[in-house]
Parts: sequence; C-alpha cells; structure tokens
Amino acid sequence: MVRAMAQTSGADGIVIVGGGLAGQRCAEALRRHGYDGALRIVCAEPRRPYDRPPLSKEMLAGSCDEDSLAFKTAGWYEERSIDLLLGVHATGLDLAQRRLGVSEGRPLAYRQLVIATGSIPRGLPLLEGYENVSALRSVDDCLALREVLAGRPRLTVLGAGFIGQEVAATARSLGAQVTMIEAAPAPLASVLGRELGSWFTRLHTAEGVEVLTDCTVTDALSNGHVQALRLSNGRTVDTDHVVVGIGVRPDVGWLAGSPIASPGGIEASPAGHTVAPGVYAIGDAAATFDPVVGGHLPGSHWEAASRQAGRCACVMLGLDPGPAELTSFWTDQYGIRIQYLGHAQLADAVEIDGNPDVRNFSVTFTRAGRPVAGLLVDRARELPRLRTAIEQGET
Repeated sequence: MVRAMAQTSGADGIVIVGGGLAGQRCAEALRRHGYDGALRIVCAEPRRPYDRPPLSKEMLAGSCDEDSLAFKTAGWYEERSIDLLLGVHATGLDLAQRRLGVSEGRPLAYRQLVIATGSIPRGLPLLEGYENVSALRSVDDCLALREVLAGRPRLTVLGAGFIGQEVAATARSLGAQVTMIEAAPAPLASVLGRELGSWFTRLHTAEGVEVLTDCTVTDALSNGHVQALRLSNGRTVDTDHVVVGIGVRPDVGWLAGSPIASPGGIEASPAGHTVAPGVYAIGDAAATFDPVVGGHLPGSHWEAASRQAGRCACVMLGLDPGPAELTSFWTDQYGIRIQYLGHAQLADAVEIDGNPDVRNFSVTFTRAGRPVAGLLVDRARELPRLRTAIEQGET
C-alpha cells in the first residue's frame, strides 16, 4: 500500500471509496466549500486519481503520457491534508458501526462515506482466458493495447458503444485493420434509434472500418490465442487481437450482503443520498434517480459523474446542491466532437439541421413540440443553447 501522506490518526471524518473522477471531484468540492476535517480517498489502483476518457483516444494514440492523466499532483493532496490510500481495495461495509473494511490495515471509521468505486467492463465468457483478448478501463489496459496496435494488427472490436467506437477510430488512425461487431441493428440504436445510429456505421465505414451489425459471436477458433471469430450471421472474422467493449457494470461486488447492495448499482438520489444514513453513492457505482424518467438509471458519464460529485459534497456539508443537470456525454472520433444530452427515448419526433453527410449537423428530439434531447456533431458551440432549450421546455 502506498500513501500520499500519513493516515490521519483516529480520524473518523469523510471517507471516499474510489479514486476515479467522481471521488476526485467530490474531494475537491469538499475542500473548496470549507470542509477541513479528516478526508481520505481509498484507491484500488496504485496511481493517483486520473482521467479515463483519454485512454481510448490520446493516450492510446501515444499523444499524451501517463503523468498528464493525473487530476492533481501528489503535492496537491498533501497541501489539503487529504489522505490518499493507493493500491487499497474496499472489502466490506459495516453500516451499524460505520466502518469500511479494506484490503490492508484495520477497518476505516467514518462519519460520512461516499461510494464512488466506478464500474468494471463486462466480459464475454466465450472469450475469457485468452491473452489476445482485452478490455480498456485502466492505464495498464491502455499501455498493453497500445503495444499491440504498434504492430498494425487485424483488430476486432466487440461492441459499438462510444468506447468501442473510440478504440476503432484510434486504431484506424494507427494503421490497424479494424472490424467492429455490434449485436444491435446499428451503433447506439438503443439511445438514438436505428436511423441515427446508422450514421455512425457510415462514419466508420468511410474511415475504413468494417462494421458488422445485428450479429453476435458464437464461437472462437483458437490455438491458445483467438485466431478467428464465428458470428451468428455465418461470417468468420480472422483476427490478431480482440477488444471487448460490450458495456460495464457497477463495481459494487465488495458490498455483497449489505442492505444497500445491488448488482445494478446502489440506488441514490441526484445528490447521492442512499437509504443508509451517512452513506452516499455517486458516479458509475450508483443507480441515480432521474426525475424526468421517474426511475433509477444505472451508470453515469463523465460530466454527470462530475456534477453529481459536486452536489454530493454540498449536501454532506448542509449546503444547497442546486438542481440536477441533464444527462449528457460526448465522444471524439476522427477529429469530430459528438455531444448528446437529454432523453431521446422520450421523443415522438426528430428534427435534423445541417447535412449528416458532411459531418456537421444537429438533431433535436422533441415530444409534443418541446425538446427532450439533442445530438450535436461538430457543433459544440450550440451546446449551451440546446441545454437551455431542453431545461426550459422551449418550443
């Protein structure tokens, strides 16, 4: 176990479990709003909290290094008396005694606990155990895949969500031969619908990626390494390396047996409240209540996790957290910034402005004439206006 500073003796203040974006932003907000009590961040990885979006883009392409990913320097934590526990895993939770079990040392007492353990990639049982099959979630994953891509392999990407698409786009820029396989009729069809999802198929096809939709992997041909994948549509795809990007699940297995445990994420309010007194859940570890859809939605995205972390810090300190923001996320592919916000599944009509064929357009999803969601392709400056229109229900 590595620590950025000595553990505070006898501390029982705030403990944040998880060293990702949500945990980091919560710690920043707590100190910024004047909290000067004991504060610890328990990080399973041996690195200081770092930003993950560049893993599938800049870092995978080799245009940034590991140090540039860190949110803050080691000195930042020392100056703010934040006890950073690196390489330490949460192992259990005693709600009655308010103690967090950890992989090294005695349980940590807390007055308030923030669960921000994030998510872990979903695996494909058929492909488990093969050395040339990987996921992309950590710096180590990225470095290993970058080494593979240096040989310009035949790369197969399973899953055409944003992570899968970003890996495919970066791999193509590095000269790899890429095949992307998606079970749905089109990429992001569950979010955007089949017609708009098909635009992403055309985008990648134009860049030299073979996109196969409406099919799944049924078998793997191997000699210790996967050599080819058989698909449900009858195709066989030869491959040198496979990246599995079929989604993630909340990293909450360590809570097994706890009253707040749930495989779909810990149910929480927009500000992170759970049913357990003094315990909050934010980011990918939480299933956050969305007042628009009237239910708890598993998972989160970068911007939503960051904002929720700030609200969580406010409520822990008795401050007004403000209203919850719209769900939103973005992706960068082939030099294009693509942004989405709102709830497209609520729409009964779709309006397109611009020309999708030239990769510069916006899509407004409306219900009864009022916008409920939007997609911007290479139109980042329109985001504030679109956000305001959706939040205020403009016609």
